This record gives sequence, C-alpha cells and structure tokens, in this order.
Amino acid sequence: MNEQPAPASRRRPTHRKGRPTLTREAVGRAALDFLGRRGAAELTMRSLAAELGVSPRAVYNYVEDRRDLVALAAEIFASEWRPPPLDPARWRDCLRAYCDDLRAHYRRHPGMTTLALRENVTMARHPTMLRNVDALIGFFAAVGLPLPDAYRACMETIRAVVGFVEFQDAPYDRPPAHLDPDDLERTPPSWLRPDGGLDLPYLRRCADELEPDDNDARFAFTVEVLVEGIAARPALTAR
Repeated sequence: MNEQPAPASRRRPTHRKGRPTLTREAVGRAALDFLGRRGAAELTMRSLAAELGVSPRAVYNYVEDRRDLVALAAEIFASEWRPPPLDPARWRDCLRAYCDDLRAHYRRHPGMTTLALRENVTMARHPTMLRNVDALIGFFAAVGLPLPDAYRACMETIRAVVGFVEFQDAPYDRPPAHLDPDDLERTPPSWLRPDGGLDLPYLRRCADELEPDDNDARFAFTVEVLVEGIAARPALTAR
C-alpha cells in the first residue's frame, strides 16, 4: 500500500495586497510608534487600525482591548533597551553614560511611563527590565554600597531620569498646543519675576543671575546631583 505524503502545512502569508500581514508584535510596535508620534490621548483601537490600514476588527484579532494594547506596547518598550556597560572601577562615568542612554530611550517613546501607570500596566516585571534592574543594583553593590542602599540608588536613578523626561523633556520635544515654545526656551522663566509686589528676594536674584541653558545642561546637573549624592553615602566616604 502506497503511503500518501503528508499534506504541506499551511503557512500564513507574509503579505496581502502589498501589505505585511498583522502579528501581535506588529500591532504592539505600531502602537508604540503611534504613542511616540501622536500621544496617548489619541490611541484607540479605531485610530490604530486606521494607521495600519485595516479594520478595528482585525486589530481585535491580536489584542483584547485598549489595555491589552498598552500592555503589549509597554512590554516591547521594556524589552528593547540594552544599557551600556557598567564598570565599578569607573562608576561615576559609567553612571552618567547609563543615565544619558536611559534618557534617550524614554525620549523615543514619550509618555509611555505615565500611560502605563494610568492604565495600571506594569513594565517592571518584564524579564529584560528585571535583568537591567538587577544589574544596576549589582553595580551599586560592587561600588561599595550596602545592598539596601544599592537598591535605593537604583530606584533613584530610574526616577531621576524618567521624571526628567516626563516633566522636562516632554514639553520641549512636543510642546502642548496651549504652550508657546518661546516661553519654554526663555531664560530666566517669566515666573521668576512675579507681579503683585511680593517680597521674593531670591527669586528676583535668580532672575538676574541665571544664564541661558538648555535641557541637556539641566539634565547634566540632575545627573551630577545624583552622582555626588551617591558618592557622599557613608559606605563610600569611609573607603
């Protein structure tokens, strides 16, 4: 009796009508790109489907709802960052480079952190992010901090960078419609010269003495405060 050859397995086509077919990862990456360009307020299943050139029903084949879509985008976001090397012997320079690189990653996807918090989606459990956090704690421990302080230094590093991106970089990178970009760039800021005859001598002195700077200079100052604060910990000053 002749054996019949096994039927060839059917593979989903990679393109249809000139467009790549959707996958769950492709939908998540499209959402991440959408968030970077248009912001969280405009992200809906319908608006993303329009960007992809498909029907909303097609998107629902890969994600359950908007929260699942945000969780998928957050997962991809968390998985993509590869931090620079951390050498305890050169810890100050390495920490500065780490902060610069982390800032650049978050600036590529503005609003991702606040959106994840608002949607009750955590990025901290993704294996790549967990490995990055574990490595940073280990770095601070190798520098000489006790493990509890190494953990706190790790968390403070992340908070300092992400907070700067969300509250300082974001309005400059994508000014909201109600803000005048010239006001953002003005040094000193206008609020340092308040009206009303208030007795605010240090604000007025700052207004007179501040020199023009930019976000890169402000971020460098933020990182330097972080670096010197860690260097001042008793475990390191005693060495």
